[in-house]
Amino acid sequence: MNIDTSWLGQWEIEIKENGVIKEIVPIKHNLITDAGLNMIRDMLKGAINDAQIKYVALGNDSTPPDPADIKLKSEQFRKVVTNRNNDPVQAGKLYTELYVADTEANSFKCEEIAWFAGVGATATKDSGICIARILYSRQKSATESWTIRRTDTVSRG
Repeated sequence: MNIDTSWLGQWEIEIKENGVIKEIVPIKHNLITDAGLNMIRDMLKGAINDAQIKYVALGNDSTPPDPADIKLKSEQFRKVVTNRNNDPVQAGKLYTELYVADTEANSFKCEEIAWFAGVGATATKDSGICIARILYSRQKSATESWTIRRTDTVSRG
């Protein structure tokens, strides 16, 4: 009997220029924060009933991710998640997407990305439970749109 369970977070970014795919940043793993793990614990405990990933934020600080992170180091842009879908075949898998239009997030060099969940996650900077934070360095141009895709998989270890 396999009794281990794990939570795997992965991400990728599709970059389009003038509507044409220019680059796909390949799937990479990310660090789930202590706050993210505690959110799931508290949900199972019944202490909270909202663990939905609601917002993605971009910042301009390149400090490496730490399990203790509860927000971006320097949040510059935040937007509500564009799409959420369960995998139709594999149990425990969720896809979350954020579309960043060509007119958005061009005034700073992106260095960090984080996902925010829970009832406290709003359009307000630093709000919600930071479930994951990654480093991604790129100056977005006014001709680029980004689709940031996140895959969360809860599975038997």
